[in-house]
Amino acid sequence: MKRKYGFKLKLCVLPAAAGLLVFYFLPFLKVIYYSFIKGQYQKSFVGFANYIDVLKNKYFQMACINTLKMIACCVPVFLAAAVLLSILYCGSGAVGNFLRKLTILPLLLPSVSVVAAFVLLFADVDSPLPVYVLFLWKYLGMGIVIVSSALTAVEPQLYEAARMDGAGFWALHGRITLPLCARPIGFTAVLGVVYCFRTFRESYLYYGSNYPPDYSYTLQYYMNNQFLKLNYQSMAVSSILITLVLAAFIALCTGSRKERSGDR
Repeated sequence: MKRKYGFKLKLCVLPAAAGLLVFYFLPFLKVIYYSFIKGQYQKSFVGFANYIDVLKNKYFQMACINTLKMIACCVPVFLAAAVLLSILYCGSGAVGNFLRKLTILPLLLPSVSVVAAFVLLFADVDSPLPVYVLFLWKYLGMGIVIVSSALTAVEPQLYEAARMDGAGFWALHGRITLPLCARPIGFTAVLGVVYCFRTFRESYLYYGSNYPPDYSYTLQYYMNNQFLKLNYQSMAVSSILITLVLAAFIALCTGSRKERSGDR
């Protein structure tokens, strides 16, 4: 029975694997190819010259710094709010369940109408704060859904036994919730980093320009401008560098979790 079930499961995975191969992996190979040639119409091999040019580009450097600032500011707040609100919602019965569903609403609303409200709300703000708030407003609900799903899998008897021993709110969730939900919380942190790279449409609509203020010029703007200039080499190099950084971050997170589970 187990072998038959495993075989059927593999058959179900095949269409998804084929889609990833055709629509993601093969195009990415072409992106790698473009990063090593001189131009779209001059396909001579130039080695790592394109990588050196991109890394020396002052706008790419500024975009990297601004993107890292966004990650450093938004992801910790995103993660802490997702964990805290999930804990509060899961302990509030029907009201908490309703509020948890309500947090998905920003993902369904049109970005144009939401950004228009933010433009009026932050009209006098001369900083990247509006974009940071847009990020949290839109994606926090997804983090709450993931963490809440993990919380529902924790045995209630563990909390009851801890309360009988005199554990308070912070002890309960610091000693029980966080260790048992470490993997979903880590996955939420990875999603937060990915979402920072995806917060381009909202930022573009907010500033209404290909060139926002210097403090909000992120890697998405750099890549978009290279695309508009038909500079596929720089765009390809940027894509590969971002992919490598994200892959290293994910490997670091998964590796540290494996080490902790091995120690146990």
